[in-house]
Amino acid sequence: MGLRSEDVNQLVYRYLRESGFLHSSYIFQFESQIYRNEGDLPNVEPGALLRVLQKGLQYMDVETHLNEDGTARLCTAPFSLVGKHVCSVQAGTDGGSSAGGSSARLAPKKGNGVGSRAGAEAPAPLPSPPAHGGHTLVHDTAAKDSRRGAKARDADDAAPMVVDHSAPAAGAAAGASAAGAADDDDDAAMDVDVPDAERESHRAALEPRPGRRSRTVDSAQLLRGHTSPVFLCSWSPASASVLATGAGDGTARIWDLSSLADGERAIVLHHDPEEGESRVDVTAIAWNALGTLLATACFNGQLRVWTAAGELALTLRQRPVPIIAMRWNRDGSGLLSAYLDGTIVLWDTQAGQKRREYRAHSGCVLDVDWLDSSTFASCGNDRTIKVWHDSDAPAPAKTFSGHKSDINAIRWHPGGKYLASASDDGTVKVWSMASDRPVQDFLGHSQQVYLVKWVPRPDKAVLASASFDGTVRVWDVHSGSCLRVLSAHTKAVDSLAFSADGRYLATGSFDRKVCIWRVKDGSLVKTYLADDSVHDVQWAPKGRIAVAVASSNVALFDPLPA
Repeated sequence: MGLRSEDVNQLVYRYLRESGFLHSSYIFQFESQIYRNEGDLPNVEPGALLRVLQKGLQYMDVETHLNEDGTARLCTAPFSLVGKHVCSVQAGTDGGSSAGGSSARLAPKKGNGVGSRAGAEAPAPLPSPPAHGGHTLVHDTAAKDSRRGAKARDADDAAPMVVDHSAPAAGAAAGASAAGAADDDDDAAMDVDVPDAERESHRAALEPRPGRRSRTVDSAQLLRGHTSPVFLCSWSPASASVLATGAGDGTARIWDLSSLADGERAIVLHHDPEEGESRVDVTAIAWNALGTLLATACFNGQLRVWTAAGELALTLRQRPVPIIAMRWNRDGSGLLSAYLDGTIVLWDTQAGQKRREYRAHSGCVLDVDWLDSSTFASCGNDRTIKVWHDSDAPAPAKTFSGHKSDINAIRWHPGGKYLASASDDGTVKVWSMASDRPVQDFLGHSQQVYLVKWVPRPDKAVLASASFDGTVRVWDVHSGSCLRVLSAHTKAVDSLAFSADGRYLATGSFDRKVCIWRVKDGSLVKTYLADDSVHDVQWAPKGRIAVAVASSNVALFDPLPA
C-alpha cells in the first residue's frame, strides 16, 4: 500500500470541484501542479475523498474504543473528524468492561452510522456519501433556513425529480385562480415582500395551476464525444443550431445540430498540453457578437480564436497562468482575458496582438464584463469592483467597495444603467456610476452567491441570483424587493439562463437537476434530471436548452410545449 501526495491532491481537487468551489479548485490545481506527473492520472469517482475520510473515521472510532482483549467499550458520544473525542463511559479496571458492567466482542458495523456497536442500540445511520462528493456537508442549509423545512427535503430525497401534479392539493384553488389572473399581463408588477415571495414561490412550485402540468423531461438528445466533464456550453449568435462546448479533456467542440449524422460528429478544437502536462482544462469559451469567431481559454494560459468552421485564426499567449474569465466587446474588436495573478489583458483581435495590460486586482480576477466596446468592469477576491476605460490611463475610472468577501460575478444591466455583483458574503449589490455606494444591497441568501443575471430587457431592472444555499432569488431594483424565491434544488445552484424574452429562467445545480421556471409567478414548468452534476445551462434564442454535464455529455431538450 502506498500513499502519494499526488493522489491526495487529486482527491482534494475533485472534492473542490464537486462542492462548487471552482475558483478555489483552479488555484489549487495551479499551485499543486497535479497534472504534471508522468502519464494520465486515473479518473476519481465522485465522492472519493468523503468515502476515504469516512472509512478512516470509522477505523479511528473502532481503534479508540477497542480494549486489549478484543472487547469494545460501549461509548455513545459522537466521534468527529475534528475536535477531541471524550468517551461517555470509562473502561473498568479489568480493561474489558464498561461503566455499565457489560462487555461486547467487536462485531461488524451495520449501515453507515459511525458509533454503532454490537450490544448497544445503534443510532440512526448517517446518510450515504452523496453521489457527487460531500456537497451536502457544505451546502446543507436546514439549520439556517427553517422555512425550507425537513418535510420539503424529505419529499425531494424520495423523489429527486419533480412529480406530475395532475390534481392540485385542496386549498390551492384560490391561489391558483389568482395566479391565473396575473397570467393575463406578463409585465404586471410583482410587488411582494420577501416573506411573501418565499411562501408564494414555494407554493407555486409545488402546486401548479389547473391546466398547467409541471412535468419532467422524458427524453433529451445527448451529444457524446468529450471524455471528461463538460464545463461550458455556448450557443452561436449567428445560428440557433450551432453550439460550442468546452471540457476538461483539453478540447472545445463546435456542434452543428442541423447536420449531425450517425456518431454525432463535431468539429474538435484541440488544446495541446504544455511540456510536462498530461491534459489541460478548457476554462472559458465565448462567441463574438456576429457568431463568426469563437475564443477559447485554458487553465495553462492558452488563448485561441477559431473561425466558426473550426479553423485556428489566432493564438494569443500572455503567460502560463490560468484564465478564469473571458469576454468579447460589443463590436468584436477586443477580447478580454482575466488571469489568476490579478491581471487583465485586452487583445486586439484584428491585429492579433496585445493592446493593453491592466494590473487590476491584488488577488485573482474572477469575472469581467463589458458595458460597451470601450468600457468594462472587473471583480476579484480582493473584494473590489473596478471600472476601466480602453485608454492609457493606468488607474480605473471607478472603484466600488462594500462586499466583505470574494466577488464571484458581475453583470451590466442591458440598458447600461446598473452593474450587479454577487459575492461569497451572501449578498447581491447593484451599483451605479453616479454613486460610490450601492443602489441596492440585497440580503436573503444564507450562503455564497455564485452568479447573477439580468432579465434581458432594457426597460426592466430585474435580476436573478444563484447561491450555494440551493435557492435562486429574483430581485426588483426599483422597488428593492425580492420578487421570487425559487427553491426546488437541494444543492448549490451554479448556472442561470433567461429565455430570450425574459419570461422563463433555467437553473442548473450539483443536484443533477435543471429546472425551468416561469418568472411571472415562480411556478416550476419542467425539470430535467441529468446523470451527473450540472456545470452550465444555456438557452438558445429559439428556446432549446443546452446542459453541460460532469459525466462528459451535453444534453439538449426543448423545455416548453410547442
